[in-house]
Amino acid sequence: MARESSEPAPVPRLPPLQTTVNYSSDFAAAPSLSASFKLDEGYSDETRSQPEKDLVIPTLDEGMTLEEWILTHSETERAELAYKLLRSLRTSTVATVIERLAPLLHMDPVLKLPPEITFEIFSYLDPQTLLTASLASRAWRNRISDSRLWKDLYINEGWRVDIDAVRRFEQEHSGLSSPQLRKSRSRHTDPDSGEPKQKKRVPPSWLDSRATGSLEQGARQGNGQQHVEKEADKEGDHPMGDVSTERGALFSPEQQISPSRRRESLSGSTHSKSSGQGSSTATRRSNSSLLIRMPNGAAKVNWPHLYRQRRKLEENWAKGRFTNFQLPHPSHMEEAHQECVYAIQFTGKWLVSGSRDRTVRVWDLDTKRLWHPPLQGHSKSVLCLQFDPRPSEDIIISGSSDKSVIIWRFSTGEKLHEISCAHDDSVLNLRFDERYIVTCSKDKLIKVWSRRQLSPADKDYPSMFFGSGVTYPSYIVDTAELPSPVLEAELANGHFQSLAPYSLLMTLDGHTAAVNAIQLNEDEIVSASGDRLIKIWNLRNGACKKTVIGHEKGIACVQFDNRRIISGSNDDTVRIFDHASGAEVACLHGHGNLVRTVQAGFGDPPGAEETLRLEALAVDNAFRDAQRNGAYVDLGPRALRRAGYHQNTTGSRDPRDIKALGASIPPGGGGSRWARIVSGSYDESIIIWKKCKEGRWIVGQRLRQADAAASAAYVASDPAARAAIARSNAFAQQNLQAAVAAAQGQQAPAPVPATPATGGGGPLQSLQALTARLAGQATSQPGTAQPQPQPQPPMNGTGANPALHPHQPPQQQQQQQQQQQQAQPLPPQPHPRHQQRMNRVPGPAPTSRIFKLQFDAQKIICSSQDPRIVGWDFVCDDEDLREACQFFTGL
Repeated sequence: MARESSEPAPVPRLPPLQTTVNYSSDFAAAPSLSASFKLDEGYSDETRSQPEKDLVIPTLDEGMTLEEWILTHSETERAELAYKLLRSLRTSTVATVIERLAPLLHMDPVLKLPPEITFEIFSYLDPQTLLTASLASRAWRNRISDSRLWKDLYINEGWRVDIDAVRRFEQEHSGLSSPQLRKSRSRHTDPDSGEPKQKKRVPPSWLDSRATGSLEQGARQGNGQQHVEKEADKEGDHPMGDVSTERGALFSPEQQISPSRRRESLSGSTHSKSSGQGSSTATRRSNSSLLIRMPNGAAKVNWPHLYRQRRKLEENWAKGRFTNFQLPHPSHMEEAHQECVYAIQFTGKWLVSGSRDRTVRVWDLDTKRLWHPPLQGHSKSVLCLQFDPRPSEDIIISGSSDKSVIIWRFSTGEKLHEISCAHDDSVLNLRFDERYIVTCSKDKLIKVWSRRQLSPADKDYPSMFFGSGVTYPSYIVDTAELPSPVLEAELANGHFQSLAPYSLLMTLDGHTAAVNAIQLNEDEIVSASGDRLIKIWNLRNGACKKTVIGHEKGIACVQFDNRRIISGSNDDTVRIFDHASGAEVACLHGHGNLVRTVQAGFGDPPGAEETLRLEALAVDNAFRDAQRNGAYVDLGPRALRRAGYHQNTTGSRDPRDIKALGASIPPGGGGSRWARIVSGSYDESIIIWKKCKEGRWIVGQRLRQADAAASAAYVASDPAARAAIARSNAFAQQNLQAAVAAAQGQQAPAPVPATPATGGGGPLQSLQALTARLAGQATSQPGTAQPQPQPQPPMNGTGANPALHPHQPPQQQQQQQQQQQQAQPLPPQPHPRHQQRMNRVPGPAPTSRIFKLQFDAQKIICSSQDPRIVGWDFVCDDEDLREACQFFTGL
């Protein structure tokens, strides 16, 4: 305060400058230089005109220069001199200097750097950080909203997308669809479109037209150019509040659902929704967030929106949010298979199923109805199938217990060809691609068949391998021994005949038990057998390349993705093996019976090979370091258990948990955080395995086919059908009591006959079938006789008659489960790290053993002993998410 009231402190005298500058006038006029950085409040105390101010204000470069002796000083000395000069000035003058320096101190890199550079910078940020940064300014939001950036983020998450579907969608919606778009094209191409626009005046005639409700009349009364400006005003600033809304929608799983949509999801009829969905979708798509209109009229997919919807879908998987459905629709139960369903496959909107009733059926997943009548041609159970609905293929291939393979036309159901006696026993599994059909059988053999006509000069013609494990028909020629000119001459002379389609090319003989499952990937065949072995074969010549050992009992299912082999076995486990080395990298315990079917998606991002190799190498180095340090890491599982340590083989990287070295993938198999494995078992459950934060596999969800079927039938039925279901449940309870009383020799009231169900509840069981099932349930009562167990379909394909479950509302099921849990104490559970098999307690005959399942990005569908095919849809009736799912594929 003393200094401000007195004279300014003296400063060292400086030599005179070359040009005398009036500092007071310079800084007095300085605020005008920062006018562009101030708000326009509509009032000003300035009395001089702009030309006068321009004449008075000099710049540093034009108005003065510094003496050379000043520039000879170091930067620190010049800074100290500048500080002392500022200390000699008034506080208001110092504030003015700081205001002039502000543009030099605060530089926006987004405005200064080209978009290519900022794109590379933003690509290193995670989505949540990007959305937070987008709140900085409009320029930041425009750069962060770049679809290319979010497309790369989507792909790097390990999610797959149907690029062909994206291109078709963009082509269908491209073009200038309205005059407003044609008018706006010139505005979008304006080089100054990124600069702030001055406010445009609205003509009074337009206001009058708004008052009278006639926009066209106001446009005719006013100036035409003004009307165009009014249209251009739509391109003005938008509030930034929608960014926070998008952020909440992206990272909050709880989505805002309108009351009307909620009522629709809780309504009874599924057909009413599907019938009116077409028109509503067409109306909504024109305003869909999935579409971005470019200035030239082209349509592009909104990748930020697509990323947000996929993130929402993955959150539904993680939190177990889904709705159930069944095939056929409960209103058309007459379309259902007559017996259990052994095989299913779905692609897009189509699903094909094969059953013990000897038929193949094609379903429309949109309507939950049969597409055409059942395909009849097999004389025994249909155990396996594969189909391709593309017009270029249009084919279904099925294998049966009658030892035959039948080729059908998918679009019409026409029988094209039959390979009778393809094997000497039941055909348990088959795979095909554009070149070959590969089948495996209970006769322990694998056979490779041609799909097209082949000549010895074709590249798909098999080459000969002179070793054990493979045999060729007599008509297969060893082309390696013939020079190319000789081969061409022999073909020209007709000495070598071309092979007809569906000719046998080779037979692979290496397993000592039934070959239960095979997978075909490029030029390799992976087979799984009851002999506990997994074998990898060369598809070109039939040579056995590798044998993988790990399971303790027969293997029922296998999957192969070029890096990993995933298998399910009768030892109740799911195991993951490294394809390159054959090492076991994970063993998952969770099922209580045979694991009959498994599918996995690891979500490897692009270029994951090197990342996986380095991770596996780091684990091996950690193991060797622990071994050199004297840690007990090279002991067997029994020795570790005696030492008080139980191995965790679900993907742990602890050196004590490593079972093998030299794998090209790390423990657990690697993959993204969204990786999942879905397995189905004879314990009548489906497990969705997911990765924890430490990278180990844990049980994410446990699903039951019976619960899904009951929920689907109850939700999709109308009130009349629900009443029929309630009557069915009462009838079932009375028969259960009668069966228990009869088994105990007690007098019981006669059961009340069931009332036929109508209106969508599904046909009730016959009294004989229901009594038989209830008699089996009565065996669980103490003191009752144990009947002979009902024959069940083993993994080699033979099966038994299924029994339908009476429909129950989910609330009633939960109450019954709670009562049972309260009445019966839970048995002691084994330690999760133990690798011992869970004890299989004998009980009532199972009725919902899982035979086959498949999942994609949106849903899981499974088949079982129940003739109904059930599914879990993780879209949860979200229309925006369902629209985006047309582009989503698996992990």
